Amino acid sequence: MPEATVFPGAAALQPESPARPAPGPVVTFTVLPGLAVKAVLPRGADLNETAASQLYSRLGELAGDRRVAVVLDVTGVKSINRAVRAAYAAIPSVSAWAILGESPVDRLLGHFLLGGEFSSVPARYFSAETDALDWLSRLDDVL
Repeated sequence: MPEATVFPGAAALQPESPARPAPGPVVTFTVLPGLAVKAVLPRGADLNETAASQLYSRLGELAGDRRVAVVLDVTGVKSINRAVRAAYAAIPSVSAWAILGESPVDRLLGHFLLGGEFSSVPARYFSAETDALDWLSRLDDVL
């Protein structure tokens, strides 16, 4: 049997079984100054409802009874489905979304994500984190 290559930070693939469903991608979080949160989605991930649930829960923990601005890094994400797009847009603890990516594919996925129900809060795509943070800092009642 050939050996599988596991890249740093990637979880080894395990067969899915009814007793143990395949784990969802792991989202990493960093709290930024002014109550903003950077959430980095795993490279190569097919985002599913588990990742959306993790983001929802963790943002709720970090925000408490306040709302937070989110820099959502989609760099290298493989796919985002409509259910995940709707779930991200429905997270109540988010005051604004700055979607961050690097490549043309990231831009496409970022704009697909923004095509959901993000109209209730400011949301925009950026290719530089400094631009995203500058934009968030200029918005009223976001940070």
